[in-house]
Amino acid sequence: MRGRTTTMGPLVAVLLVLPATTGTFVVLESRPECFTLEQPHHTEMTVKYEIPSLEKVTEADAGRSLHLTLSDRRNEEVIVSKTIADHQGEIELATASESVHLLCLAKDDDGDRPLRVDFEINVGLSDRYYDELATERKMDKLEVEIVKLNDELAEILSEADFMKDKEVKFHHKAERINVAAIWWPMIQLAILIFTALFSVKNLKNFFSAKSLY
Repeated sequence: MRGRTTTMGPLVAVLLVLPATTGTFVVLESRPECFTLEQPHHTEMTVKYEIPSLEKVTEADAGRSLHLTLSDRRNEEVIVSKTIADHQGEIELATASESVHLLCLAKDDDGDRPLRVDFEINVGLSDRYYDELATERKMDKLEVEIVKLNDELAEILSEADFMKDKEVKFHHKAERINVAAIWWPMIQLAILIFTALFSVKNLKNFFSAKSLY
């Protein structure tokens, strides 16, 4: 499955259902740099990363590493927690629910030098998974492609259901707002009329008590 590519900046960003998303950001402090993921339940993702400054590790770079976490923001459960110390690689992740997830990176060391991280997030299983599957089951290239197509079809259907569910929730929310927009002015008008009648009654009682009419 192929899709459009967007560039992600630092701090918190939002990823909807995109087949591939690339980005570059700098981890300046030990404070995590995070962005949110909105994906269907049990969506497989592959994060490919590259840290240029760790390609040729000098004495000053020794011991430098990053810590990656994926957590479910609804219940704050940490799903994946991994230390990254190599120059490049990939990590396979999966969402635990349909709620928003946080993918965060933080420096493990206390140094002042920033680390630039280039990353690519692909929805779906990695090529390595299919290579291992082909070797294990002795599948030819055509059979592997059929498995990939079936997996991609399942992803598309899952994403369609996910977006449909979000649309239904948005529709219900819009209906509630519409009902509130209709009734709130009527309530305000009723309060205004009641206040006016109460004021007129008080004035009549005051004038009557003072024998002003």
